[in-house]
Amino acid sequence: MTPHDTDFAEKRTPSILSVMNSHVTDRIISLREYMRRRGVHAWVVPSTDPHQGEYLPARWQARSWLSGFAGSAGTVVVTADRAGLWTDSRYFLEAEQALQGTGIELHRLGTSGILDYPAWLADALPTGSTVGVAAQTIAVSAYRALEATLHRAGIDLHPGDDPFTEIWPDRPALPSDAAYLIGHAVTGRSRAEKLAELRRALSIHGATHCLVATLDDIAWLLNLRGSDVPFNPLVCGWILVGPETAEFCVDRAKFVEEAARDLEADGIHFQPYDEIEDLLRALPKDVTLFLDPTKTNMALSAAIPAACTRIEGRHIVTTWKAIKNPTEQTHIRRSHIRDGVALTRFLCWLDSAWQTGSLTELSVSEVLREFRSAEEHYVGESFRTIAGFGPNGAVVHYSVTPESSLPILPDNLLLLDSGAHYRDGTTDITRVVPIGSPTAAQRSDFTLVLKAHIALATARFPAGTNGHRLDVIARSVLWRHLRNYGHGTGHGVGFFLNVHEGPQRIAAEPNDVALLPGMLTSNEPGIYRADQYGIRIENLMLTREPEESEFGSFLSFETVSLCPIDRRLIDVSLLDEEERAWVNDYHARVESELLPHVAGADAEWLTRQTAPL
Repeated sequence: MTPHDTDFAEKRTPSILSVMNSHVTDRIISLREYMRRRGVHAWVVPSTDPHQGEYLPARWQARSWLSGFAGSAGTVVVTADRAGLWTDSRYFLEAEQALQGTGIELHRLGTSGILDYPAWLADALPTGSTVGVAAQTIAVSAYRALEATLHRAGIDLHPGDDPFTEIWPDRPALPSDAAYLIGHAVTGRSRAEKLAELRRALSIHGATHCLVATLDDIAWLLNLRGSDVPFNPLVCGWILVGPETAEFCVDRAKFVEEAARDLEADGIHFQPYDEIEDLLRALPKDVTLFLDPTKTNMALSAAIPAACTRIEGRHIVTTWKAIKNPTEQTHIRRSHIRDGVALTRFLCWLDSAWQTGSLTELSVSEVLREFRSAEEHYVGESFRTIAGFGPNGAVVHYSVTPESSLPILPDNLLLLDSGAHYRDGTTDITRVVPIGSPTAAQRSDFTLVLKAHIALATARFPAGTNGHRLDVIARSVLWRHLRNYGHGTGHGVGFFLNVHEGPQRIAAEPNDVALLPGMLTSNEPGIYRADQYGIRIENLMLTREPEESEFGSFLSFETVSLCPIDRRLIDVSLLDEEERAWVNDYHARVESELLPHVAGADAEWLTRQTAPL
């Protein structure tokens, strides 16, 4: 799954688009009327919720509801006479289609001459104007940056109430799904141990309390999971951790009584979900509160008494969560074996099934889910499968719908980006399958992507190296052939948690987070030819413990994903000796790990696909 790819845009037929676009026009009119009543000249609608997560429950998908654009990244700005959507290159094609006939202008971020939305507002609005944004849905850091830009132009920024409470008549309620606990035999550390270590770390930082607002941080800290967010095992709540106890703002009814009592035995007090602001307002003046300004919304920030001392920084829990402990690493490897078995059975089936002429992108996605669901500890998909055949494979964030689903017919490439949650790990993997006979150009592009993938997989780098510096290792392989891709090369992955997890990432954009031993990160370069095909090869990698030399400590990667890379697409003449050796070694390990778990035609297919080049 490409970095920061979370939500799923849909292709729609013209008739569906016309109906949806009339709704969009009406909704923008409603927002403008709301703005008029409050004396606000522009309103900002970000792609975030009160928890500042990347994954949103239906209730908080306001930007999608307002604009009709369902991609995960984007901001809508509405003024009295204009409306715009700002998004990046991953979503240009989806956004163009979604915005047709809505009157919303598409601003292609990263394109020459295109202002970001704060600069656009500063340029478009006269001095003395007021811009509104829902305080619940904008992070402190984002608010400060926007405020600074607008202030220089003489424009005020107002953190207001959520307008969609009024203008979205059938807005979904907060999710109320059940939550459950997972044991430290799986997580490697008990909830009590994590809380005790957090309190020690807070003391070292000079803090007495901390606010944990992000849902995956909460799930990791308390060893709990749920299903409040599609494709993510999360529970909607907030935690205020103090020296002795922790206030957990969540619906207690989500938990069976035994689980609730286990939490209470560890000093966790249940409070209603919407009590978090009142709890913050009631903090005594001698409290020193640690919070992450990138993960704390403005409404929560405003509730903190001025007499309290604040300490701001990257959240301690976020970094701890990213570093998988030895127990988690063991389970990650086991879950990837089961995932590899499911993929082997699926790909063996696909190799003959496509020849019937009856398959579609949609049916292939459904069959893949069925193969995975047969594996032990399977919970669900970690994101909606991206099954892009031919030209749809070139749409980086393509999501198949009944209207868009193409038949799988020769001759072209099928890109499959998919993943699963198991109770002992999360997977994310991309493979490309030739349907019929691949062209020489397709094999060349595929092999160049493979070379880029191998370059990163085999990299050794000094301890302290960040993902920004590692990105060029993969990307430069394609640059030498005048090729490139618009998304990042790698993203963090959670342990039975979000398939996108920070703080690390491997991308061209600057990032000061060093890769640390135990981090789980994707490796997914690609090539996309518009209206033709897309190619991406993705595996997950654990960062290994350092090796020492007289020049310092050096890190490397262990690839944990286990699935053949389709040899029919490899132009061996383009690989050097070390690259061929990597492919053969990887395939030997895939066969060794998976063959004991498959039989018959599946075993024969696996042996053929993993034979030495």
